[in-house]
Amino acid sequence: MAREFEKEYLKDMKALKIDSVDIYARASDHIAEIISQIERLLEKGFAYIASSGIYFEVNKFDDYGKLSGQKLEDKFHTERVEHDPEKKNQKDFALWKRSSFDKAQDKKSEPSWPSPWGMGRPGWHIEDTAIAEKYFGQQYDMHGGALDLIFPHHECEIAQIEAISNKKPYVNMWLHGGFL
Repeated sequence: MAREFEKEYLKDMKALKIDSVDIYARASDHIAEIISQIERLLEKGFAYIASSGIYFEVNKFDDYGKLSGQKLEDKFHTERVEHDPEKKNQKDFALWKRSSFDKAQDKKSEPSWPSPWGMGRPGWHIEDTAIAEKYFGQQYDMHGGALDLIFPHHECEIAQIEAISNKKPYVNMWLHGGFL
């Protein structure tokens, strides 16, 4: 399905005569970089392993919420996330979700890849930081997206890469647009 939308997007870009993009980075092509980031987060003590996957421990990152103004004690987004009794805090977010199958070909409804922790798939936020780190480094000037990505997505990106790099800020300027 993603490839179909990618084709449509590329057709639209061509129709608009936009040809300034050098790289179209797919998360599925960057599993090694994703695994590397997760390993570094585990080594530094910012992540932990549960039977359902690997999670980022938000309580260990002091600046969590600095972009959005959210505080850990505030009630936020946990209502949308299925309760997992193995998580240390229900606000901890997935870095890697384990598959219930042993082989990638066994799981047709959801992609999965081999990892040091068994078959699974990356969490939403780690995909972006792994790709950004590969092409831009651990700090860069500008990052953007829609307003709805400020929290939790961009907040989680900041936590991941700043925990790995000890460099602040991850991004010098955030640009968030409204909806059309």
